[in-house]
Amino acid sequence: MYHFACDRIHEVVDDLYEAIHDNQGYPQEDFEKVYREVLESKSKIYQELDLIKTLIDEHQAKSQ
Repeated sequence: MYHFACDRIHEVVDDLYEAIHDNQGYPQEDFEKVYREVLESKSKIYQELDLIKTLIDEHQAKSQ
């Protein structure tokens, strides 16, 4: 399960890069759009990190 969560984080970061750069790789100058994209990406990343934390907690509970 770690793999899936980490892979999803990687996809989110790739998508963020694509969203805030143009086709030539130059940064977007629409800072409101960049801000929205960053907030959305943070939310998605936090969801995946929460999944990882839950997996760790469940594993530790089973080990005790």
